[in-house]
Amino acid sequence: MADHLEDDEQVEALKRWWAENGRSTIFAVVLAVGGTVGWQQYQLWTDSQTASAADAWASAQAQLGSEDARQREQGEAAAQAIISEFSDSTYALFAGLQLAKMAVEEGELTVAETYLRDALVIADPESELGQLVQLRLARVLAANGDEAAALAILSQSGETMPVAFATARGDIHLAAGRQQEALSAYLDARAASLAMGNPPGLLDTKITSLESRLSAQEQSS
Repeated sequence: MADHLEDDEQVEALKRWWAENGRSTIFAVVLAVGGTVGWQQYQLWTDSQTASAADAWASAQAQLGSEDARQREQGEAAAQAIISEFSDSTYALFAGLQLAKMAVEEGELTVAETYLRDALVIADPESELGQLVQLRLARVLAANGDEAAALAILSQSGETMPVAFATARGDIHLAAGRQQEALSAYLDARAASLAMGNPPGLLDTKITSLESRLSAQEQSS
């Protein structure tokens, strides 16, 4: 009898708990199941989008590399479509970089700047790709006459690509006739290269040439 009473009490306690919490429990279970299913569906959709973007970029690359002018035009259109349709993907970043490079080759620096600024929205600024976008943007800005903006970009970043950033600073200063600033930047680039275990290469030639030029100027003055 005591066992039966205990069972009855447990049943009643379960009924009361269910009356108080049953609906919220069902709701939580539905949310958990729905969330799992939703996440799985989202993952499938994301994987599908990535695959589609990858296929589109492979096709665009092939067309852009063609010697046929019409094929290249179609490749440009395909690359622009990738930027529009897969705007948050790495492939949109690749497309923007390629289109910017082509614009530079055609002398359309303002167009190249637009593509690179759009690419910056996608790229992590601290990543290697993000730093590459900033480096190219700085060079485009300098070539288009906006030296101050170019140097501002190159002075704020570069942890991932210190040699390239310092070299670009040197090139911009040298083109503007600021030889001492150029030499200082090239020396920074050489130091960064040696710290990374890489030979300075062309940097040594630039540094030697500038040092000789500055030394000659000092002697003649």
